[in-house]
Amino acid sequence: MKGEPPEIQSFALESHDNRGVLDHRLIHRFLFAVDLCLIWAGAGCSHEISLLCARMFHQATPFVLWQTRVIGGLLLYSLLIVVFMQLQGEYASLWKRTFQHEIQLLAKSIASAVFVTGACLYLLAIPIESASFVLLTIALTWILLAAWRKLLRSQSIAGLSEMRNVVIVGCGPIGALLRNHLENTPELGYVFKGYVDRRLTGKPPDPDRNIEEGRILGPVDKLETIVRTHFVDEIFVSIPSDRHLVKLVAHNARRARVPMRVIPDLYDGLAIGQPIEYVGQFPTLMFHHRSIPTFQLIMKRLMDIAISAFALVLLMPFLLIITVIIKMDSNGPVLYESIRIGKKGKTFLCYKFRTMVENAEDLKKSLMHLNERDMILFKISADPRVTRTGRFLRKYSVDELPQLWNVLKGDMSLVGPRPLPGERDQFALDHLCRLDVMPGITGLWQIKGRQDPTFDSCIELDKEYVNNWSIWLDCKILLQTIGVVFAGTGQ
Repeated sequence: MKGEPPEIQSFALESHDNRGVLDHRLIHRFLFAVDLCLIWAGAGCSHEISLLCARMFHQATPFVLWQTRVIGGLLLYSLLIVVFMQLQGEYASLWKRTFQHEIQLLAKSIASAVFVTGACLYLLAIPIESASFVLLTIALTWILLAAWRKLLRSQSIAGLSEMRNVVIVGCGPIGALLRNHLENTPELGYVFKGYVDRRLTGKPPDPDRNIEEGRILGPVDKLETIVRTHFVDEIFVSIPSDRHLVKLVAHNARRARVPMRVIPDLYDGLAIGQPIEYVGQFPTLMFHHRSIPTFQLIMKRLMDIAISAFALVLLMPFLLIITVIIKMDSNGPVLYESIRIGKKGKTFLCYKFRTMVENAEDLKKSLMHLNERDMILFKISADPRVTRTGRFLRKYSVDELPQLWNVLKGDMSLVGPRPLPGERDQFALDHLCRLDVMPGITGLWQIKGRQDPTFDSCIELDKEYVNNWSIWLDCKILLQTIGVVFAGTGQ
């Protein structure tokens, strides 16, 4: 490949990131461990229910759970379930099927484990202590494992259960077939955003000539802009016989840090060492694989759910007191609701305690000349619209506590980029990377740029967070935020 840029020449030699393999192993081990814990939790609940029923109906106390033959049977039963689920690919191809199919496979695995465990107990002449305990354990096992999978599906975690946005280079017959297949098979986890035109010159797209051309987002030399603007997670190339095009797309995909898949045909050595992966019935070649820290993202989401739920319950009396004080201090609703831009440009309703007078938005126009921020931000240090209660709430960031509900719903995270107002098209192209992750109640902007009035500094801190994210960084920011809040530096 002489004469090509060095990055294209090295592209074919790039191997899969070992960190991605390691992360998948961590995910599988984590899912194994959670499934085993849930199975044993189901058995424990079944035993406690049996004890409760025995006391209510004055029956003899049922068997003791912690005895050798019961523990042995439960151990065999739980291990067989995860083994059968592994054999059916429930861990290898995570959530690439419908939930109905998922729970059917789950029921099949449990039934197989019950049959084998029962056969072993029969052959070893080990008596079954309680038929009701066995049946209740089987039912709770299925319910708990199904509920756990339903929870994971609802959290939209990158690399695990989040839908992946894709574009297809080329809108010919193969591209149209691939588009149709992706749209008619949503369980694959892909969302088709549009086509990328292979033509740099020549006839412009014409939907009358080819109906697929009506969904073209732009030419291939604008691929990097298309990827960022439409939050593309993967690129599919449906014209592998055009060697120059594949190399050009590969070069742009690398620059945009987005994986590329090629429907295999002629690929001029670009696929050396690259395995073929099937997307439904389509064989593809993955280039420039970017590992997703899915295990850490699972931990982040579980931490968000646990802390936000616990905080909402713990702070409920305090939140009710704040509600009463706000109502007594000024007219208007207790909560201030505003549209914010979330992950991948999706908008959501962000909640805060109201800290201003009821007609604050109407007064804003007359105060624009006093604005101390720039771009889409608006802030006045001595804002006359802020109520007496509002000054206290802002000083100690109490006004942001209702956002814990946004975190629990999955619109926000505890830690992330600042949730900014406005429209997506108000941001420059290089600003959009901050929308690759969920916005947060706190972030680097909260601990480093709290008093910095510039929009650019806020964006730079958000980009720094996105580029250097880890679960440990989140923990560090949360701890530092506690000190910042008690310092009362809010405005």
